Amino acid sequence: MRNTCYFPSRVRQIFSDFAVMIAIVIMTFVDMFVGISTPKLNPTWEGRGWYVPPFNGNPFWTALFSFIPAILACILIFMDQQITTVIVNRKENKLKKGYGYHLDLCVLAFLILLVGTLGLPIYVAATVLSINHVNSLKLESESRAPGEVAQFIGVR
Repeated sequence: MRNTCYFPSRVRQIFSDFAVMIAIVIMTFVDMFVGISTPKLNPTWEGRGWYVPPFNGNPFWTALFSFIPAILACILIFMDQQITTVIVNRKENKLKKGYGYHLDLCVLAFLILLVGTLGLPIYVAATVLSINHVNSLKLESESRAPGEVAQFIGVR
């Protein structure tokens, strides 16, 4: 939709930046108002607390054997973080290193410890979301001939 001529460029830019969110909201309203029975998410047992006990009846040696998959998960998360960083920091994005540039992996490590203790899903860099975030912050030239590709100026 970004390259069509049906709407003004600003409207096309907003639609392309927030297309996934718009689709989710529209389909949620369609599900609510059409009246078709669809499967819904059932919450977990009410007696379960937020804290997940580390062993919960398992023997101690299970912690030693879980070390191997934990190392593999650490490697996977580290590689995802680094690949996302390389893609987002390309020269054509014209980004500048801020003061907290290398802080993201440290914050990610603490978040993984926190959400693991609470039994929540692991937080990762989300490559597609990061690229969409950079694209939504791009500044492009306003003055151009119709049909001409906008020039990338920088990031907001």
